[in-house]
Amino acid sequence: MNFEPTTEQNILRESVARFMAGHCQPNDVRRWDRDGEFPEALHRAMAEAGYPAMMVPEAYGGLGSPMSDCIIVYEELAKPSVDFATRLALIAWGSMILADFASEELKQEILPRVATGELKLSFSLTEPNSGSDAASLQTRARQDGDDWVLTGQKLFSSGADAKDNMIIVAARTDASVSKHRGISLFLVPNDTPNLTIRRLETVGRKIVGLTEIFFDEVRVPKRYLIGEVNNGWSYVTRHLERERITLAANYLGSATSALRDAVAYASERQQFGQPIGQFQAIAHMLADMATEVEAARWITTMAAWRYDQKLPCAKEASMAKLFVSEMLGRVTTMGMQVLGGHAYTMDHDMQRHWRDARNATVGGGTSQVQRSLIARELGL
Repeated sequence: MNFEPTTEQNILRESVARFMAGHCQPNDVRRWDRDGEFPEALHRAMAEAGYPAMMVPEAYGGLGSPMSDCIIVYEELAKPSVDFATRLALIAWGSMILADFASEELKQEILPRVATGELKLSFSLTEPNSGSDAASLQTRARQDGDDWVLTGQKLFSSGADAKDNMIIVAARTDASVSKHRGISLFLVPNDTPNLTIRRLETVGRKIVGLTEIFFDEVRVPKRYLIGEVNNGWSYVTRHLERERITLAANYLGSATSALRDAVAYASERQQFGQPIGQFQAIAHMLADMATEVEAARWITTMAAWRYDQKLPCAKEASMAKLFVSEMLGRVTTMGMQVLGGHAYTMDHDMQRHWRDARNATVGGGTSQVQRSLIARELGL
């Protein structure tokens, strides 16, 4: 096994870093965070750079890039804010579900437009009474002539309110069978009549945002059923390894920025006649932060490599998501301590990384769920 990046991957990383430096100035990112806005100009630029296309198979106008390349893009996009990588991750996961399970007609209709940036994708699974027990969802879908009609509510749906967004919605289509067997997936344009989307007030993750969605007899054409009726749960779980590796890469990018900012501050901030980074207490905190970030990089890279090699990686993906999400919490908390009172102001970005980190151990599968999955892979 050789996890060292190739020449092409180094070039890719440098190009994405230049892209983000040119399109995400710190004051702009702070404003987008304050206003709860994902700038459409940035999404168009990301599309022109080919980032959404990397997530779409070649057969449908994309590049079908390997996971080992994708995690580089996610990490670099996440450095100014994890939400920039989140936007691309939503597109990636939705694209894989459509590519694997949708009808050929639906693939041809949607995926080429996703690759060019014309359409965005998001996913809505969680509900007020079904979080970690996601299969207990109660949103219903019934067939009525040539349409499917959806009724219910979704919660904590990332990026569902974005312009030109289509939501992949999990809904119950058969209440008479076990909870895992009666779920189907539907593609729902977010401007469909009788669909209401409300932004939630959250501690962090404000740029992409979390939403609450209400379906009041929402009609979608029958061709927007993804795959077969009642097989939706198997479609959801098919790509959980990819989602967890993606989240690890996103959090790695945010942690890298937190470490960078803490080192820079400790090198400049003078107290008692010297930079605070020269005091052992601060230096050791920074050393711990750097060690955790480096460990996170290797566990994420290893999981992505196994995914690309089509090796079993359920355990490794859960380990990556668990370790990197909790690492991000630790690193940003130490970063807040290093910056002291300055960290508590909006003039520094550490507070945003810290706020965003609080979601990391909950969204995409809690740390407790990841530990249970790892234990199961150990045969327990």
